[in-house]
Amino acid sequence: MYRFIDLNEHSYYVKILNVLERNTKYIEYVLVDEDDVCFIDNLSDDIIQQKYTNKWWGTETSRSCCLYKIKSTPKLFSRLKKFSTFCISKTDERGDYVETTDFGINDIAFFDDRLEPILFTTTHEGYISLRKEIRF
Repeated sequence: MYRFIDLNEHSYYVKILNVLERNTKYIEYVLVDEDDVCFIDNLSDDIIQQKYTNKWWGTETSRSCCLYKIKSTPKLFSRLKKFSTFCISKTDERGDYVETTDFGINDIAFFDDRLEPILFTTTHEGYISLRKEIRF
């Protein structure tokens, strides 16, 4: 149902955001780094729900993190497009690793009107999962 993708280039990142913007009803944004709230600053009017949980799309952990459910708006996507990308997957002589970007390590998931994720990340591990039928 999902496939892993790399969005190492800003142009691919913006391209998928354009697809997501047309199809997203809301996002879930999880503060893996509870001090990194810059993305949700000025989005308080669009927050639908806020809760602590240890399970969200792509992740289950022993530590509770704050999950924000935020309605999809042009303002939301405008903010997202200012980041370089979610994360960059790299390989060198030691193996695979992930490079953190200006997006940080927080996780994000984009949900459609069927309330199913279109794309979700496990950002600090470098995983970006996209529904198989979505092309960009």
